[in-house]
Amino acid sequence: METTENLTIEEQEEQLDKESLKGTLFSSIVFVGGGIVAFILLLVIVYMVRL
Repeated sequence: METTENLTIEEQEEQLDKESLKGTLFSSIVFVGGGIVAFILLLVIVYMVRL
Protein backbone atom coordinates (compact mmCIF):
# COMPACT_ATOMS: atom_id res chain seq x y z
CA MET A 1 0.00 0.00 0.00
CA GLU A 2 1.06 3.53 -0.72
CA THR A 3 1.46 6.07 2.05
CA THR A 4 0.66 9.74 1.65
CA GLU A 5 4.36 10.68 1.75
CA ASN A 6 5.25 8.56 -1.27
CA LEU A 7 4.27 10.71 -4.21
CA THR A 8 4.43 9.58 -7.80
CA ILE A 9 6.48 11.54 -10.30
CA GLU A 10 3.32 13.07 -11.76
CA GLU A 11 2.12 14.22 -8.33
CA GLN A 12 5.54 15.73 -7.56
CA GLU A 13 5.52 17.61 -10.87
CA GLU A 14 1.98 18.86 -10.20
CA GLN A 15 3.01 20.12 -6.76
CA LEU A 16 6.06 21.89 -8.23
CA ASP A 17 3.86 23.46 -10.92
CA LYS A 18 1.50 24.85 -8.28
CA GLU A 19 4.41 26.35 -6.34
CA SER A 20 5.85 27.80 -9.53
CA LEU A 21 2.52 29.39 -10.46
CA LYS A 22 2.21 30.94 -6.99
CA GLY A 23 5.69 32.45 -7.34
CA THR A 24 4.89 33.75 -10.80
CA LEU A 25 1.66 35.34 -9.60
CA PHE A 26 3.39 36.98 -6.65
CA SER A 27 6.23 38.42 -8.72
CA SER A 28 3.82 39.64 -11.41
CA ILE A 29 1.66 41.43 -8.86
CA VAL A 30 4.69 42.99 -7.14
CA PHE A 31 6.54 44.16 -10.25
CA VAL A 32 3.62 45.11 -12.50
CA GLY A 33 1.56 46.60 -9.67
CA GLY A 34 4.60 48.36 -8.28
CA GLY A 35 5.43 49.77 -11.69
CA ILE A 36 1.92 51.12 -12.15
CA VAL A 37 1.90 52.69 -8.68
CA ALA A 38 5.35 54.22 -9.23
CA PHE A 39 4.26 55.67 -12.59
CA ILE A 40 1.12 57.20 -11.08
CA LEU A 41 3.14 58.69 -8.22
CA LEU A 42 5.61 60.10 -10.73
CA LEU A 43 2.78 61.75 -12.67
CA VAL A 44 1.28 63.21 -9.49
CA ILE A 45 4.64 64.55 -8.32
CA VAL A 46 5.37 66.14 -11.70
CA TYR A 47 1.88 67.67 -11.74
CA MET A 48 2.26 69.10 -8.25
CA VAL A 49 5.69 70.59 -9.01
CA ARG A 50 4.32 72.39 -12.04
CA LEU A 51 1.49 74.05 -10.09
